[in-house]
Amino acid sequence: MPEVVVNLAAGRTKEQKEKLMKGIYEVVKDTLGVKDEYIVVSLNETLREHKTRGGISYEKI
Repeated sequence: MPEVVVNLAAGRTKEQKEKLMKGIYEVVKDTLGVKDEYIVVSLNETLREHKTRGGISYEKI
């Protein structure tokens, strides 16, 4: 059972997240040829204030 987990900063729209999950699902299905019910895609969102890059808060990037 393939499971894909994506970590991202919060702030995307519901539509963007649905499109991302659908796209990932389709690639996994086309590439691995597994049954639909075995493909799991999860998004883990982190508040921008709880994420840094190079020591700088994502709120300031």
